[in-house]
Amino acid sequence: MCECNHTHCHNFCPIDVAKGLCRLSGNLIMIDTPVCENYNEKPRCEHCRHYCDKTSPAQCLGFGKPYWVDASTNAGLCDAFTRR
Repeated sequence: MCECNHTHCHNFCPIDVAKGLCRLSGNLIMIDTPVCENYNEKPRCEHCRHYCDKTSPAQCLGFGKPYWVDASTNAGLCDAFTRR
């Protein structure tokens, strides 16, 4: 599994590859700093029951035919997403 950082939080709005804004506090946040108590994890492919990492590359099995997918892909708008 991926290590949690601010890019995995619903409250994080990226500015560039190194920093972003917290939508709750309005503070500027460096991506690699520890997450806060308001951390709210976005759904990612690795959290879905259709995610299969037994193959290389990993696959999504939720759409009838397998698709290559990365574990950290945002699954917030995926119709097939079902949390494990």
